[in-house]
Amino acid sequence: MRAAALSLLALALAGGAAHAGSLTVRDGNAAWAVTEDPQADTIGFILRHFANGTLPDERFGRNGETAFTMGTSSDAPASVRVDTSRRTWMVGASLAGNQPQPIIARFTPDGSADVHWGVQGKVQLTPAGIAVKPNDLLPLADGSVLVAGEVTGLATPRAIVFHLDANGALDRNFGTGGAWQRPGEGDASAATSLAASADGLVTVAVAARGARPQAELWSLTDAAPALLQHRPLDETSDGEDLRVDWATDHWTLSYGGGPTGIVPPALLTNRPGAVAAAAAASDPGEGGFNPFTPTAPSAPAATADDDGLPWNWIATAVVMVAALVAGVLVLRSRKPPTVLRKPPSY
Repeated sequence: MRAAALSLLALALAGGAAHAGSLTVRDGNAAWAVTEDPQADTIGFILRHFANGTLPDERFGRNGETAFTMGTSSDAPASVRVDTSRRTWMVGASLAGNQPQPIIARFTPDGSADVHWGVQGKVQLTPAGIAVKPNDLLPLADGSVLVAGEVTGLATPRAIVFHLDANGALDRNFGTGGAWQRPGEGDASAATSLAASADGLVTVAVAARGARPQAELWSLTDAAPALLQHRPLDETSDGEDLRVDWATDHWTLSYGGGPTGIVPPALLTNRPGAVAAAAAASDPGEGGFNPFTPTAPSAPAATADDDGLPWNWIATAVVMVAALVAGVLVLRSRKPPTVLRKPPSY
């Protein structure tokens, strides 16, 4: 059993991927990996969780693994990610009418399909009516998720990113009708990789294959996406393996696969305060998040100055005490004076 686990983990970590998406996530000595299921009669896969290096986590799935399929006619998942709640996300595609249709699957921290996501843990859709070959995905702090890929069925494929809300529905306020496509005509392109910085800014790597092939980095915020970097595409690469990562304090564009890390809290905004608030309160994970349950509005918080004291309440209390003291003094001033009578003499 241990030898088999070591073999499978080594195979997963070896990468060898011809695209930027990774099927392995590492967090210290822990790892999540997807491999083919050799026992499956049809197209099947296994999600494994290793603890303490190479030991299967017996609390995960069944003896450290969960068998699953992405669809009735699916290829292997293109990318696997793990969020800060230790939920596993993956994206793949199933053919529908000879066109790829993205499938986004989510698993709880214990390895079971997350029934609060889509149908039995899967969302399958054609975003904005567009056939998309997915390459990568990135879960966000509010329970929503971004998917990057390329539009197919066209003479010229084009890079595309779409956003699903926390309930699995397409966010039609993102991009045009729910999807952003790289601007420009004539150049084939693909969105190959997504990443988030330490302060929650999201970016996507785009390989543009025109007369002058370019490796591009675009920011994805609540404003319009903006081009941050661009440089000539490596002549030895077709762009499918173009990958973006956050390295301490800067973005790096590189080529090849390899494990990814836990996705840091991020939103479609570059305001760290909003990211921290969403990470702390909006989506606790652990299989208990139900996106179909309405949430009651929060009570308004008391205002406070920079030192944290509610001075508006203190001022109100002082005024009330002063008014009470003034009232007592007025009442005393109106009381008739006491008349001292001389005691009678006998």
